[in-house]
Amino acid sequence: MTLALNFELGQAVLLVSRASAEAQNLDALQQLRETLAVQVGSSGKVDFEQVDRIESGAVSLASAHYDYVVANPAEPWAVEHSGRVLASLLLALKPSGSLAMHELVLDSTDSITESPITRTKDDLAQQLRFAGFVDSQITSCEPVSESTLRVLGESCWNLSDASAFVARANGHILVAAVTAKKPAYNVGAAAALSFGKKAKAKNTNDAHVAASQPAQKVWMINVESDDDAEIEDQDDLLEAEDLA
Repeated sequence: MTLALNFELGQAVLLVSRASAEAQNLDALQQLRETLAVQVGSSGKVDFEQVDRIESGAVSLASAHYDYVVANPAEPWAVEHSGRVLASLLLALKPSGSLAMHELVLDSTDSITESPITRTKDDLAQQLRFAGFVDSQITSCEPVSESTLRVLGESCWNLSDASAFVARANGHILVAAVTAKKPAYNVGAAAALSFGKKAKAKNTNDAHVAASQPAQKVWMINVESDDDAEIEDQDDLLEAEDLA
């Protein structure tokens, strides 16, 4: 399964995956990077980052820097994107930027104990929403082949009994192709709110109506000093009985 990727000249693209000299997907990733570089041209760019470095916090992606993020694009799709990784990818996208990725999911909520895969496609869609993505769509979801399951069990997850895992997981682990977008604003962006004065009367009739309305009465306390005011003797304020 491959992602349908078509980019424009001048776009900035981030390619995210897990790759090493021993990785099964190294050649495929290199070929994909070269293809994307041709599409965006010399005025664009294609960067690569290891998903493990994002997960560990060893690298901080530039904010609002990329038009497109392509994650986990090559078989055997061994990466499960955590909430932290998805949040970092969202941050790296420009407003209205797009995410395209593959992820392995379970066909039901029944877990496979030998596998680190824990999410269904519905769980994945929910995780994308929690991370802040919008318009997320699972464009396809197909069973992983037995040969890919064997690579996962033997090379990626180092399972002690890869054959038993393949027999148990066959038909129950799927690869989902997902697209999503960043909202048309940056996380934390500020917008001015208008609390201006009330608009003036539109015409003379409105002004006349406003003027004819009685003014509201306001209780006021006069605190101005009056040095000439006579101060009454407090004894004069008392009755005879009070003085007894």
